This record gives sequence, C-alpha cells and structure tokens, in this order.
Amino acid sequence: MCIAVPGRIVSIGETSVAMVPGEVVFPDRDLTVNLVMVPDARVGDHVVVHSGYAIRIVSSETAEVATALLCPDTLDSAAEPTSQ
Repeated sequence: MCIAVPGRIVSIGETSVAMVPGEVVFPDRDLTVNLVMVPDARVGDHVVVHSGYAIRIVSSETAEVATALLCPDTLDSAAEPTSQ
C-alpha cells in the first residue's frame, strides 16, 4: 500500500503531448510532477502524486486533514499549545 501526502500546485509549465509539468509544494519538499493525468488541475489545486504523476485532485479540506494526520511535524507551530 502507498501513502501519499497531497501537495499544492504552484505553477504549470509548457504542455506537450505526454507532459504537463507542474511545480507542486509538499510539506517537506517541492517537486516537478507530470499533471497529464489530471487535465482539469489548476494552480492552487491540491493533488495526490504517485511515481511522479499527479493522479487525483483533492479538496483543500482533504489535503489539510491528510497532512495533519500524515505529517504532524509540519503543522504551524503557532497553532500548537505551548507547555510552560
């Protein structure tokens, strides 16, 4: 089984027949992925990526919940209670 953290598309490059390059920001890195399998994807959308291909567009709410569950260390520290 694969677990994928959604990323947010920040730019889409020049399209060719088999490649739609998109810069996608994840909690721990930025990657160039192929958006050819999600032709409706737009800048600002969240996508699930497998093997360098975006395979599904997900809602912002789904992306937020998945990131909180799978990458809790990446949450904004200002939102976490501090112990004194």
